[in-house]
Amino acid sequence: MDLFKKIALFACLFTSSAVFLLAPAGATLQELQVGMALPDFSLRTISGENKKFTDLRGEKLTIVLFWSTWSKNSEKSLVRMEKVYQQYKDKGLSVIGINADDQTITDRTMVAIIGEASRLKLTFPVLVDQGLTAFHDAGVIALPTTIVLDKERVIKYELSGYPLAGSEELVDFVTATLDNKKAVILAEKKGYQPDKSALLFFNMGKNTLKSRRLADTAELWFKKAIDADPRFVQPRLSLGKFYLQKGDIPAAKAQFEQSLAREPENVVALCEMGMLLANEGRIEEGNALFARTLKTDGAYTPCYYYSGFVLGKKGELAEALKMFDAAIAINPMDYNVPVYKARMYEENKMLRESAESYRKALELILKLN
Repeated sequence: MDLFKKIALFACLFTSSAVFLLAPAGATLQELQVGMALPDFSLRTISGENKKFTDLRGEKLTIVLFWSTWSKNSEKSLVRMEKVYQQYKDKGLSVIGINADDQTITDRTMVAIIGEASRLKLTFPVLVDQGLTAFHDAGVIALPTTIVLDKERVIKYELSGYPLAGSEELVDFVTATLDNKKAVILAEKKGYQPDKSALLFFNMGKNTLKSRRLADTAELWFKKAIDADPRFVQPRLSLGKFYLQKGDIPAAKAQFEQSLAREPENVVALCEMGMLLANEGRIEEGNALFARTLKTDGAYTPCYYYSGFVLGKKGELAEALKMFDAAIAINPMDYNVPVYKARMYEENKMLRESAESYRKALELILKLN
């Protein structure tokens, strides 16, 4: 077997099994949303101390900001959160910055992180996510990502990237809460908060997916979650992806359609439906859904590489490459970007370029493991 075939086979086999587990099921975080608990973490500060969430949480709210030195919007977000922290640190607010520069933080990277924190005069704790454990546990899609938590780690607000309007809305929510003003209306804008029993069933489904032996039982748990709370869209999205992995396209499509019936602007459902339509040959309809997705949330990476793949199939390589570049700019650690880029090149019989993209995907996969 030649090098190209080896790389392609390994990347495709790994992706077919792993992409279902890692693909986002929400616009900001993978399979997490308002009302769910963010996994706990224990990370080192830039001064070398080990700290957990409980060591740093605020009496009322805690802002957790995932950022990187290579993300253009991270600086803006850090500066804005520092200002909010200075204003409300005595009113029950804590801010935690978690750097997610790379899987392995080298001495050179650490110098850059410390330098950035010093240059921006950050006074809140800055932690370093060596191994990207917290990054993956939280299911971060793009950097920066800002999450507002209560003292029990329950997500109250979430935001990907640094859209000006969205960022100020998040700040409004924080200040309204800490000033004891009515913040409920703002919170409701960030999504429906599901029934607790439905959350339990949904989490059981997610956990069973991690087991080769029990993965097939995830379908049962997701269905139980839907029965417990029909308004809860996350288990429908996960069930749709479960059926996609099984190759049951009609069943997957039905779940995404039902998700859109409940949340017409859900970016995951829009993007997955767009890809399904494109695969049926209804490319223009698929592209319309991709455009609608990006208008709703410009930080949702899968939509960019789905769109790039479809544009490439049409022969619009220049536009396709722009989409892949946009995806890389948002999340350069997402190995799906070079995988879909490689598939696009394959469609166009550009085997040398395809092999190179598969090689990049393989490098990312090995780096993440």
